[in-house]
Amino acid sequence: MNGQKKSVGVISGKGGVGKTSLTASLANLTKDDIEIKSIVLDCDVDAPNLALILPAESSEQVETIDTFTTLKATFIEEKCVHCKQCIDEHFCEFHALNWNDTDQIPEVDYLSCEGCGACKVLCPEHAFNINTVKSGEIIHYGSNIGVPLIYGKTKIGSTTSGKLVSDVKEFASGIDNFNQYNLILIDGPPGIGCPVIATVSGLDFIIAITEPTPSGLHDLIRAIEVVKQFKIPFGIVINKYDLKSPFQDEFKKYIEETGYHVLGRIPYDLAIPTAMSFAKTVVEHAPNSKASLAIKDIYKNLKNVLWNNAKL
Repeated sequence: MNGQKKSVGVISGKGGVGKTSLTASLANLTKDDIEIKSIVLDCDVDAPNLALILPAESSEQVETIDTFTTLKATFIEEKCVHCKQCIDEHFCEFHALNWNDTDQIPEVDYLSCEGCGACKVLCPEHAFNINTVKSGEIIHYGSNIGVPLIYGKTKIGSTTSGKLVSDVKEFASGIDNFNQYNLILIDGPPGIGCPVIATVSGLDFIIAITEPTPSGLHDLIRAIEVVKQFKIPFGIVINKYDLKSPFQDEFKKYIEETGYHVLGRIPYDLAIPTAMSFAKTVVEHAPNSKASLAIKDIYKNLKNVLWNNAKL
């Protein structure tokens, strides 16, 4: 593949449709592929769980880096004259300031504070300041399948998960021997917000996974609209494609009318939740199951699209 590095994001308009399971299975398939050397990123920084399926090979190899991107207000007690103006005049629109009757001073509610700086500007005594605080962590290690995993974890109350996604991607590009990897697999967040936008930005291909249900189709359409804004090629994976549902006809009609490329279809298969209960990918736990065979076909199709210019 002549060193052609490709980056692929797996996203979904909604949670619970198999995004992380698919990403982990694709990563597992790369370890036995002599043409591919992959690295995996979990950019679902508000709820990262890829590490549950791809744990560290050794706890001694886990590297953790703190990130500081969230702004929060801090109170400088020695400057306060106890005027209570900050409370009486509602300096904070986010209700992050509360009055301590015992000490006659304001207190900052960390979780409610948005770091907007209004209290700093409005306080006549300059008794507030705005500082960066720890907003999360980036964790990096070699997984038990021999594929490196990097993921972000947002601290509760932080408001910069989109920035943390960008930090995870930037950190990955700076690790030793990054240039030796020719496939970057990214488990993206659900939805269409800032973390999704930060995830898909700059990627070569997007896998949009969904299921044939009303909510699955509704959120797939939203996710595709985001991807199209970036003009990134994409393919659709339909999980539980054989569900017996009156909505199947409407779902098939949408696929046919749009002409969107279906990268693969995964059948309903109890081997997947069974594998999850063992904290393993389905292709590892049940390699000959219907779901595993379907995911192997998706992997082949993905390689053809990325490196052989297969028609979308």
